[in-house]
Amino acid sequence: MALGLGMASTAYAQSTPQKGDFSTEIGFTPFKSSGESFKLNDGMFKFRYFLSDKDALRLKVSLGINNTNNKSTSFKDANDKSNPYTIVSGSSEKKNKYGKFEFTLGYERHFNTNGRLDIYAGAELGYGSYSYSGEEKSSTVTTDYNNKGSIVETGYETSLTEYKNQNCDGTSSSHYFTGSIFTGLDFYVYKSLYLGAELGINLKSAKSPNAYINKNATARILNANGEETARTTVVYSGETGLTVTTTTIGSQTQENKRYDLVTTNEKTTTNLKIYVEPAIRLGWKF
Repeated sequence: MALGLGMASTAYAQSTPQKGDFSTEIGFTPFKSSGESFKLNDGMFKFRYFLSDKDALRLKVSLGINNTNNKSTSFKDANDKSNPYTIVSGSSEKKNKYGKFEFTLGYERHFNTNGRLDIYAGAELGYGSYSYSGEEKSSTVTTDYNNKGSIVETGYETSLTEYKNQNCDGTSSSHYFTGSIFTGLDFYVYKSLYLGAELGINLKSAKSPNAYINKNATARILNANGEETARTTVVYSGETGLTVTTTTIGSQTQENKRYDLVTTNEKTTTNLKIYVEPAIRLGWKF
């Protein structure tokens, strides 16, 4: 009986980490106000290595990629049998791309490392980036018919807009440096499995690069025989402010260049906040 109690006590005491132990964990929020029942903490994974029973190095890596693609079509029938009778059809496509990377290195000092409860405090420094880009495409076909149902003229319009260092909704890319001081606790539920929470103060300094758009649009007109009678192309560079318009009617071509003033929208922001990261952490000690 005494021997059994002694073995149980030893197993209980060794739940918390010791020198040479390695642990990994993920953070998640079990219940969010938005109604999501389970949410990973922005793709964050954390690793620890214990230099001693009380000293540990920690590494946090966060990766995220999200691409969206929305397509739509339209059709308009003028429903007018007069001359001309017009049908307009079109399509549009919007793409947004997002990527995140964060790398953070820190140090932890552990207290009360006997039993199941492990309390710690420490500091960390890191670097990260948010990358946004986007693209919008659209095309329209306008067909004119006479009252006999024959094609009189067809117009084609296409455009492409590329968003650099921002997405189609105006969210800008950025890169940042971050630093935190924190305290937290881990509770070992069973052997090497633990749950934890962390409270800290975080300072982040972020810089957003210049965001701009490039545009390319083309309009063409074809006669009843499918021959091109006119074409106009417009190419705009948001980086240089140059717009080039080329118009061709028959055998005559004219090019026009215009320069607009380019203003930078780079910005730097600094934020200091108290954080709980995350609501719950789930980890495993090796």
